[in-house]
Amino acid sequence: MDKKSLILFFALSAVVLVGYYFLFPPPKHVEQTQQVPLKEQPRTQEVQPSAAKAEESTSGSTDIFAPKQETEPVKMTTAIETITENIVGDATRDIRVETELFTALFTNKGAGLKSFILKKYKDDKGKPLDLINEKAKDKFGNNQLYPFYFSPFEVDQKKGAESLREVYLELNNSNFAYNGKTDIKLTGADLSGQEVVLEFKYADTEKKLSVTKRFTIERSSYVINIETHMVKNGATITPPLLFGPDLENNVNKNRVMQSGLGLAAYTGDNVNTLEFSGVKTEEKINTSLQKVAYWGNNYYWVAYETTYFAAIFKTHESVQYAVVKLEGKDSKKLYSYLIVTEPKTLAVFMGPKDEKILGDVEQKYQFDSINRSINYGWSFFGSIARILHKGVMLVFGFIPNMGWAVVIFTILIKIILFPLTYASSVSMAKMQTLQPKMNAIKKKYKNLKDPEQRKQMNIEIMGLYKQEKVNPAGGCIPMLLQLPILFAFFRLFPISINFRHEPWLLWLKDLSIKDPSYLLPILMGVTMMIVSKMSPTGADSGGMQKYMVYIMPVFLTFVCLNYSAGLNLYWFVSNFLQIGQQYIINKKIFQEKKDEEKEKKAFRRKKGGKAI
Repeated sequence: MDKKSLILFFALSAVVLVGYYFLFPPPKHVEQTQQVPLKEQPRTQEVQPSAAKAEESTSGSTDIFAPKQETEPVKMTTAIETITENIVGDATRDIRVETELFTALFTNKGAGLKSFILKKYKDDKGKPLDLINEKAKDKFGNNQLYPFYFSPFEVDQKKGAESLREVYLELNNSNFAYNGKTDIKLTGADLSGQEVVLEFKYADTEKKLSVTKRFTIERSSYVINIETHMVKNGATITPPLLFGPDLENNVNKNRVMQSGLGLAAYTGDNVNTLEFSGVKTEEKINTSLQKVAYWGNNYYWVAYETTYFAAIFKTHESVQYAVVKLEGKDSKKLYSYLIVTEPKTLAVFMGPKDEKILGDVEQKYQFDSINRSINYGWSFFGSIARILHKGVMLVFGFIPNMGWAVVIFTILIKIILFPLTYASSVSMAKMQTLQPKMNAIKKKYKNLKDPEQRKQMNIEIMGLYKQEKVNPAGGCIPMLLQLPILFAFFRLFPISINFRHEPWLLWLKDLSIKDPSYLLPILMGVTMMIVSKMSPTGADSGGMQKYMVYIMPVFLTFVCLNYSAGLNLYWFVSNFLQIGQQYIINKKIFQEKKDEEKEKKAFRRKKGGKAI
């Protein structure tokens, strides 16, 4: 492509890169105190937020679960069984379950999940990655909220009746009876089966209350099936289950843009999203506010997610969320929760947002389009990103180093695009050789303010193009192909978990975050400048265009300094290959042009009767 086309390419690239930060801005830290109304989502309705008075406990935390004034009806159905005996755990105990993929730690206190460590993934400090955030250990006064506890945020108590909210709090603080093993392994030679069922029971005859929670865990799956059955005062109740707060621990400061916590839900057509950093809490005097919002129902699945990991619930029932501000003596934190109800067995995927893993889950457990939880951006560029991802992973299957897989895949892209690049370079090289003739034409028409002269000049120039078989727009074709690929890679590298913690060379340990040495973006900028200098010049390469050859590479280098090393690696290798490719093309084209000129001169001499 000529300099003008190259500058246009740089300019469009800059628009893509800078525009990305506006279209996909880094999420704010959830700990910030903010103030925003709850957003309406498709198929949702507004609910009233609930508030409770703040009471300081001995630990300095706030108790936000005081009795409420307003009440609402709760859905109940007639139960077929009666409660005949008290069932309670004699002591608090933990149940450890190890599978091929994770090690989970359940507690019989409230029948919840205390830890969920993935075996095949590490956090950004190289420690075992626990999907259960450390915040889950914090207490709200005397209360603690582990994942799969009953939600005390639900506004569901019946007028004149005992508050179910208080019942849920009591159950979360009660020891359920558990009669199974406390250390279970579904791995190795000691394998006793393909799955295990953890059953927790609690019953109180005086309060006419009976609760059963069952967790079914498989040997080789990230999916857990949860079944909850609750009877209160002779009626069956569907209790709301809670998940949160946060996912992961020890997130690298350079990964802040990729660690935003939020919700995603598949409607069958689209994926609705909500980031908790955009949900604000209103601050009231002497009150720590809890805000509960109804988000929708009839979803195919709803995900409590970060960029790389998720807890994805297969549910068609109501989905709510809560953002709670906890004010202690020395801290102010926001706690974000997903609240979901499901009268039947509830399937929950807890693991990495990996294309292959999610594809297997979709087929085996009928999680419709679960891989759409990976957000590659707009549909057009997202489709290209998915294709590029498959290509890189295909190469990675043969070369067990992701950095080199990116290098090899970049070479393959350049080979595929070479015919178009070659045709474009031929056209632009011919354009460069035509400059003396074009300058001669321009000298004939000195008064370009005259429309008639300008028209005649353009006619002669176009005639020259036709005579020499040159397409002045030929340099734009490779650019139009490269831009979608560049933008797709721009989105792919920080989003796909397959690049997370994947190295290239010694100093580069993670392709998904910036190069700590800044070497790759600098090399990318330098090679970009060399490419622009080697590219054939067009008919008019003076003025500001001459300086843009230097300005745009410098500008894009600064834009990419803190972006994913994978993108800079792709761009650097692409530029490096373009340098060699351009050298060969230039040498070949200009040699052909010289030979052609010799033949023309020889033909003219022969035609004039002169000796050859």
